[in-house]
Amino acid sequence: MRDLFGTLTAPHDLRWGRRRSVHSGMAPRYRCTACGNLTRFDVRAVRRTSSFHHYTVGGELTVEEERVLEERVEWVGCRWCGAEGDAIQAIELEPSEGGADATVEP
Repeated sequence: MRDLFGTLTAPHDLRWGRRRSVHSGMAPRYRCTACGNLTRFDVRAVRRTSSFHHYTVGGELTVEEERVLEERVEWVGCRWCGAEGDAIQAIELEPSEGGADATVEP
């Protein structure tokens, strides 16, 4: 889910106007084989979620208890060099590194 600033947010406790990041283990790590980039990628994904929307009397929204029911990564591109497709690898983390196995669909 993206917040007001377009930042990808963790699947819980989203408050409008706050920037937050996805913790490792919640999303795969990527590596660009063309330039070596490990940190900046454009990711297009489809998500189906379930959430509780809580509005204050003043109309301010807080999204709580959001759960990702299904997620599919459609495309990943390198922000540094523009490479995509086979040039982008999903890094499989060892269980001791706190991550889960990840794959990228072509």
